[in-house]
Formats: sequence, C-alpha cells, structure tokens
Amino acid sequence: MFDHIDCPVTDIRRSVAFYDTLLAPLGIARLITRIASGAASVSNAGYGRQGRAGFWLSDASRKGHLHVGFSAATREAVAAFHAAGLAAGGSDNGGPGLRPYAPNYYAAYVIDPDGHNIEAVCRAGG
Repeated sequence: MFDHIDCPVTDIRRSVAFYDTLLAPLGIARLITRIASGAASVSNAGYGRQGRAGFWLSDASRKGHLHVGFSAATREAVAAFHAAGLAAGGSDNGGPGLRPYAPNYYAAYVIDPDGHNIEAVCRAGG
C-alpha cells in the first residue's frame, strides 16, 4: 500500500537521534543521511529494512506538510491517480513521469485540500 512516508521535522539532528533509538528495536535502521546547510540545501534521513528506506524525516523548512507515497502497479495507474486527484479538487505538484530518485521511478504528485503532498509511484520498468 505505502511506498514511503516523509515526515517534516523542525530539528533534523534531534529527530535523527530520536528515531535511531525508537526504531532500532523494530529492526529498522537509518540507511541514508543527508544533513546540509544553506537555503538551497536538502536535509533528510531515510529509515528502512533490507537496504530500502521507506520512512523519511525531512527538514520542515523544505516542506511543511506530510508526504505519503502510495505504490502503484503500473505507470498507467500513476497517470490515473494524477488525473483523479486533479478531478477531485487537488492541485498538481508534478505530472506523471520518470524521476531521478531510483531506476524506473515513475511518479506523479498531487497536493490534497489540506496541503499534504500525495504521490503515486511505480518502480516497475517500462
């Protein structure tokens, strides 16, 4: 159902220390860390199991709302998700297309009525 969730936090270093401790008993480890400084920088940390991060912490100054990525079986489903979101009153935040995050990462983004960034992603090739 979920591909990933991105949780905005106010202090990335404090939150990384907290989630490192909190998630360890569940066998969930920090797999990726990007701590940067400056206005154009990106700070985030990805947690997961078996080499794949699915829970992310991100600097709230970069995005102040929750980000949820839903898994899609096909690229056509990603396009249908995007069209349905717009028809239901959501705002476009990136139409269907390949993204540079991982090989075959095909996604679309819709902002929901409360400002949350909702994504559908298909990781299958072509």
